[in-house]
Amino acid sequence: MANAFEFINANFKWLSALAYLAFVGLFAWFHMRFTPRKEHNQLHERVGHLDQQMTQVKADMKHLPTKEEVHRLDKTLSGLAETINATQEGISRLERKTDLLLENELRND
Repeated sequence: MANAFEFINANFKWLSALAYLAFVGLFAWFHMRFTPRKEHNQLHERVGHLDQQMTQVKADMKHLPTKEEVHRLDKTLSGLAETINATQEGISRLERKTDLLLENELRND
């Protein structure tokens, strides 16, 4: 044990410089490895904000129709389009007949 104390006493300058460099290196490694508190807080706020947005999106998605409902609506709308086209054709025929009747009535006067 006395030998260790003599060694430390004889080489104190070098040992203290080595310890200082080790401390600076460790501090630099901590600085590179871990984020500063300010950046951590900013990141925590951003993640919290994104979490709120995700919750809002999930709540909004509950009200959206499912794939099957969209398919059923598509089929219904295409059926309505066909019905409207058929009704339009019927209206066109009625319009032609009305025009012919009007012409005939005007000729007879």
